[in-house]
Amino acid sequence: MKRNYGFLVVLMAVFLVASTVHADTVIHRLGVHPFWKPPLKSVMEMRTMIQKSLPDLKKGFDLANASDLFDVFVDNSKSATPQEVLVQPGSKLQWMIFKNGKKVKVIRDAVWKGKKPFKAYRFSIEKQGKRYDFIIPLDCGNVSLEQITVLPPPPAPAKAPAPPAPVPPANQPPSCHVTVSPETAFTGEAIVVDASQSSDADGSVASMLIQVKDATNQVVKEVRVDKAPFVQSITMDKAGTYTIQVQVTDNKGASSSAPGCAAKTIQIHARGKITADAGVLYQDDPATFVLMRIGYEYRFNNWFSMLGMIGVAPVIHGDDETTSGMADLTGMLRYKRFFVGAGVGYWHSSRDDRADLILNAGYMFWGNPDATSLSFFVEGRNAFDEFDDMHKLARFGGGLRLQF
Repeated sequence: MKRNYGFLVVLMAVFLVASTVHADTVIHRLGVHPFWKPPLKSVMEMRTMIQKSLPDLKKGFDLANASDLFDVFVDNSKSATPQEVLVQPGSKLQWMIFKNGKKVKVIRDAVWKGKKPFKAYRFSIEKQGKRYDFIIPLDCGNVSLEQITVLPPPPAPAKAPAPPAPVPPANQPPSCHVTVSPETAFTGEAIVVDASQSSDADGSVASMLIQVKDATNQVVKEVRVDKAPFVQSITMDKAGTYTIQVQVTDNKGASSSAPGCAAKTIQIHARGKITADAGVLYQDDPATFVLMRIGYEYRFNNWFSMLGMIGVAPVIHGDDETTSGMADLTGMLRYKRFFVGAGVGYWHSSRDDRADLILNAGYMFWGNPDATSLSFFVEGRNAFDEFDDMHKLARFGGGLRLQF
């Protein structure tokens, strides 16, 4: 009988222990064993609590067999924005960290059985496909794991679309480079348009178009060159200001005109000018003549021209000579506004006919060489067969020269 009684006592003890192991831990009141004092009043105080309790908090995670969550929990608490919630009576917590004096402890499977809900901060962390929701009561700071949720696997990445078929690069227009020389010329003088330095990065230059426009922007000359090296001479038959515009085209039809083919302005001058002289010649024999003559100057280039003139020279003083006629041909050298000349002339009078050597020089003081101008000049002339008597028979003088 005693033996059966003892067996029954042992059996009841085992049953009580087993029941205790699997039963929930009921919590009726918070703050009895707080993890942190005083109560938390803000998220900043919660973060301060975590940072100042790291050793004890680490020990609590170890006791809860959640060491692998500790670092993630601490890192997320620095930036996470917790939600303030009310934990209702009957809510369950998988574990809770608290202190009994200075000793860190953990209870598992806790159930809140208080008379009313308590305030807490809730935030979550994610690790290895699971979300861990933590609860931290404001009254005691007892860090608690509320629940674990298995997260759905991320969606499979969308299949990358097939790459589009390669598009051939667009044709690039050619690079244009042109020079025009000279930029000042006379009618009939060659002007060289050179686009030989133009290039095309993805092909070749196939043609060059030259357009010459007058002062009214009308095209007065157009030349197309379809063969390298794209150098072309043009001439203009009429004086004036012109604009030369060049366009180069590549072997695929793309054209380029700027900036290398920017319009160039050229000035074309007339070669010939009507010239009129009025002046006085003095001969020591004695005789004084009024010089009047008119003619035409033809300019070969900017510095050399030929001047042909005819005129009369009435005698206004002296009796050694009579009113004379003349025909002169002079070669002129020009430098800016200065000019010098040398030539031959025919001098006819009732007393004698002469073949003269002529030397003169002058300066243009009004106008310009390419328009109407007025110059003064000095001149000396003497017959070729009278050099022995040059001091008596040479004629010296000067006057004004009008050109237009």
